[in-house]
Amino acid sequence: MADISLPPEADSRIERIVAAILGIADGKFETGMEPSGRRDEIDAIIVGINSMAAEIARIYRDLDQRVAERTTLLEEARDKMQVLAFSDPLTGLANRSALLRQLEHAMDRHRRGEPAPVLMLLDLDAFKDINDTHGHSTGDDVLCLVADRLRSGMRDGDLIARLGGDEFAVLLPQGAPRPLELGRRLIALINAETTISGVPVSPGASMGIAEATTAHDADMLLQEADTAMYVAKQLTRDKVREFEPFMLYERQQRAVLLTDLRGALGTEQIYPVYQPIVDIPTGAWIGAEALVRWRHPERGVVMPGQFLELAEEGRLLPRLTTQILEAALGDLSAWRERGLVDESFTVHINVTPAELHMLDFPDLIRAALRRHRMPATCLGIEITEHNMLSGDSLDRYSLLALSRMGVHTNIDDFGTGYSSISYLNKLPVDGVKLDRSIIEGIPADARQVALVNAVSGLITACGLECIVEGVETAEQHEALLRMGFASAQGYYYCRPVPATDLEPALKGHQRPTA
Repeated sequence: MADISLPPEADSRIERIVAAILGIADGKFETGMEPSGRRDEIDAIIVGINSMAAEIARIYRDLDQRVAERTTLLEEARDKMQVLAFSDPLTGLANRSALLRQLEHAMDRHRRGEPAPVLMLLDLDAFKDINDTHGHSTGDDVLCLVADRLRSGMRDGDLIARLGGDEFAVLLPQGAPRPLELGRRLIALINAETTISGVPVSPGASMGIAEATTAHDADMLLQEADTAMYVAKQLTRDKVREFEPFMLYERQQRAVLLTDLRGALGTEQIYPVYQPIVDIPTGAWIGAEALVRWRHPERGVVMPGQFLELAEEGRLLPRLTTQILEAALGDLSAWRERGLVDESFTVHINVTPAELHMLDFPDLIRAALRRHRMPATCLGIEITEHNMLSGDSLDRYSLLALSRMGVHTNIDDFGTGYSSISYLNKLPVDGVKLDRSIIEGIPADARQVALVNAVSGLITACGLECIVEGVETAEQHEALLRMGFASAQGYYYCRPVPATDLEPALKGHQRPTA
């Protein structure tokens, strides 16, 4: 066969077509090919390849633009996620994660010779009561207020964080010359009274301070600051404390005691002792207050002052109250069956306002009375007044429910708080128990006698009954009798004793029969 050769022009165009296709495959979309004047099939291919290259180039440009836009969006989302991951959404402060990260950095710098960082932890003292009384919206406003006040009191470069709930932290990465003074200034800022939604609030706060050493890690420093804060919360004044090693030991001991208390609940280690309530004119025992005791297997008898606060911190008070209520109703039922007391004799138990705020509290009382087949009139409830009894709707709900059952209700420790007079007429209670501090000094101190008479008149004007506690001498008893008080209790009549020790005396102290 004869060789068929293409014209030179055709060979040149085909070579350029091949080179353009290879360039396109390599990402070079400018072909540089121009069709010839022949307008033949090869020119048509050149035009098609040029068009295809331009379209691919456009697609790549659009794709690059979309990739760039998506990359920007992803970077913005990452930045927002970092902000969310390291900030508190309510206050805008740093959160616990941010604090730990910055604390580790500061401690690393300290190990390289920079100043020791200082950590301050603070906790609001009255936040739960603000939430319970005025609602969570007001509580959130208080948290934001505290955040703003902390910002106003800090230097640039210091980190303020909200760790959760009502707990805040301040990190001084470069330390401070007098951290105790700074802590006191911050607490004073927070304590300043203000009005939120028409409600006057003064949050109050306690602070613990710890300074890092090269041996610390973040968790250890947090624990020490938290321990110092815990000690500060127990104080009534100057609620700022710097960490000292003995504090950690005391807290560890309290933790051990709390663990023991959890194990003691539901056992015979927890039991009531009884102090009679006396009819002053006749000397008859008309009731008895059930007081909790704990017989620890190693420590012996532990008094309430040593463990009730622990029980409250560990949220064990409802279980503790229920156990004493069950024991007291059981003892009273047995005394009635044996004829040791008549049907007017009552037992009183102590509860806290926090327990009144439990919606099922009246139902717990009703169920216990039914289990022991006892009437509601046999039971008295004493609410500790100095533990922020507020008179809000939850207080009223529980007190009204108890009153409608027939349970007697009294405000305990009357006269030791700040709002006693204001809520005497507001709360549906039957009476008050006058605190022992009110009768100290009578009858020798004429001014104290006048004060007691004035308080008695106030209670009477409100239509309430009154029990005077803390009567220790015959002179106090006689003075109360002359002033017209009806009921009292105290060491003068009988010390708190277990049921087995009280029972022999019950029969001889009944009301005289008509």
